[in-house]
Amino acid sequence: MYEPLLLATAMVLGLTLLRYLRRPGGAPIGYTLLVAAQLAMAVVAIGQSERFWGVLAIGLASLTVAIPWVLEGLAKRLFARGQMSWAVRAAGLRSLLMPGSGLARHQEILRGVDILERLGVDAALSHFRGLLQATEDRQEVTVIHEQIVSMLFYAQRWSEGIAHFEGQFPLGYAAMRPALALGLLRAYGEAGKLESAAGLLRALESGPIGVDPGAADLLGQARLTFLAYSGQASVVDEAVAAGHAKILGLSPAGGAFFHGIALARAGDVDRAIAELERVGSLAGPDDARVVAASRSALGQVREASIDLGPELRRYAHTVADRLRSFLRSRPARRRGSMTATYGLTLAMIVGFAAVILRGGGGLGLIDVGALTPELFRAGSWGRLFTAPFLHGDLIGLVLDVYSIWLSGHIIERLQGTARMLVIALGGAVVGLWAAVAIAPPSMTIVAGGPPMAVALVVGALWIIAPLRGATLSPRARRSLMLTLLLLLGAHLLACIPSVFGLAVAPASLGFAAMVATVVATVTPTQTPSWLGRAFAALGAALLGVAAVGLVHVHGEDASSYLLARRDYTVAVGELNLQVPPGFTRKAAVEPGGAGLSVYPGLVDEVALQGGAIANFVAVEVDRADDPAPAIFAVDPSLTRELTVVADDEVPAAIREALDAAPGRWQSYALTRNGETLAQVIERALPGSRSRLLLIAAPAAALEPAASIYAAILADAALREDLTDDAGNAAERAPADAGAEPPADLAAGDDAP
Repeated sequence: MYEPLLLATAMVLGLTLLRYLRRPGGAPIGYTLLVAAQLAMAVVAIGQSERFWGVLAIGLASLTVAIPWVLEGLAKRLFARGQMSWAVRAAGLRSLLMPGSGLARHQEILRGVDILERLGVDAALSHFRGLLQATEDRQEVTVIHEQIVSMLFYAQRWSEGIAHFEGQFPLGYAAMRPALALGLLRAYGEAGKLESAAGLLRALESGPIGVDPGAADLLGQARLTFLAYSGQASVVDEAVAAGHAKILGLSPAGGAFFHGIALARAGDVDRAIAELERVGSLAGPDDARVVAASRSALGQVREASIDLGPELRRYAHTVADRLRSFLRSRPARRRGSMTATYGLTLAMIVGFAAVILRGGGGLGLIDVGALTPELFRAGSWGRLFTAPFLHGDLIGLVLDVYSIWLSGHIIERLQGTARMLVIALGGAVVGLWAAVAIAPPSMTIVAGGPPMAVALVVGALWIIAPLRGATLSPRARRSLMLTLLLLLGAHLLACIPSVFGLAVAPASLGFAAMVATVVATVTPTQTPSWLGRAFAALGAALLGVAAVGLVHVHGEDASSYLLARRDYTVAVGELNLQVPPGFTRKAAVEPGGAGLSVYPGLVDEVALQGGAIANFVAVEVDRADDPAPAIFAVDPSLTRELTVVADDEVPAAIREALDAAPGRWQSYALTRNGETLAQVIERALPGSRSRLLLIAAPAAALEPAASIYAAILADAALREDLTDDAGNAAERAPADAGAEPPADLAAGDDAP
């Protein structure tokens, strides 16, 4: 449980740090450094046997990141329910747990909301005016003036609120503050200043909110508010009908309130009274202010009738047409959830945790569901769906998760969950299929996370591209496009081959990008209902097939399959070793990990891709009965830097196989400054000075492929034992790559 929790902590800290670094107003330096320090502690603790730094990172992250996140959501919920005092307490505790975040200086502002609930509007206003005299910070002064305006609107002192706003801010300022703009728009309506209300609505439509699909519901509310106070009862009735009110972010009680206002302004007094009286019966726990507003409106309903001038009437008709257009196009413009985005990132974290619990290494990845061309050709199709969620290293995981998280905020919010799933799963599956179709080395583990991440990054780039429509302000578009292009470049750089790590196939990224391009550009942005249903069906089908594929992979036994495929006989020194696909002969010393080298012999390439070394080396010693470790005969320089420590803790499969094989064997650990770097299993063949060594770094790399390594060690034989009738050493050629596989992937089938 400790390792997955530490990994999750590192992921949360990384995403939190990126979030603060990308804040438009700049990151709070103190808190950002605190999060960065915790992330460094978590990363250093990963893979270490000592748990002090890991436990410290988990504890601090819980106090300074996780709990404040919960408190933030709780405070928002309490504010929405009108429980101001408890909301302020939750916000105060959050600021206490986030030192250096700058939240403490705003606590006095939040306390004014508590005073509002306990002592009333006048006491709250007095508190805020006192704060104005005690500060010279321009940003705080602006926030305090906004709070004063909001307090006056809360108390339905519309004229005072309007006067204070107009005395402190230009009209365009409200266009940058949607919540303040909605309150001011209603204040203009209540005060009968419809010309000013029309000017404010024009400013909203021409400002950043007007071109941001994420704020479409707020703009819809603003239009509805203006139409209600303009007496456009039929349009308001249509807008608050079943289904439409939810799109506008209105509760049933809120919809009834605006309809009643519209009827009253249109002069239909009886229907207005009936509609306003319905508000109380429709109200939910969050509608206390709506109920109070409806009661106030009932007392003025008979004097509320208005008569619009020609110009205002024409503008009201234009606004009505825009509102209807918005409601008709709601599937494309509605702000979406983040279900798929959070689900995909969580699945990747769970997949990485499963690999760690399985012991890591290449075969550990394969057992959990990683994809290789060999296994795919043997019928393991489900790996196309499981491979995208598996990673062999933390850096790759962080890169893919951040790519999905950022792209998901664009794709899923603007185009919906279904299209997000189609781009993610469809792009990953098609990309992986293309990679294995091009036939890289048979046991190469093809990375599945990068195709999914690239598909989503490319899809997001197409959606926010200028030619696809003005969906964002130019500054926001430039910032997002730069970040997405940097992420895309990082994924392309990952295609460069390396000794360690999963293989990122350029073909997989190219085909994934092609799928994203088709979905994001060929299909219309404003999705008609039939196409939305088609995407929903396709997304559900992909999820269903992925679930079946997961079950299919879970029932496979990759170790037994590879054991049955030991059709390759490779000469290593004076020995012949029988190995399955995925082993490579090395002719020279090559650099490895943890300060060790890969020596001439046989290397498990699958283990290398998982970040481990499994190196079979043959060496001749001076005397057959010499008990000294043969590792120093392989590399005499190791005597100056490493210490040999007896270690009999070997996997049971290896112990049983070597106990049954002729000759003696021993196991020992290589340590440097007390730290274990590798484990060596050494077998002395009888009647010979030849020794076969298996060097595993780290020692945990033995466990996932223990049965395969055990068979290779036990079956090793001197080359003269495999001679033909003429006395020549015989080395069998690899099995025909086109032949039928001798074993099926199903658990236990044909397993030796």
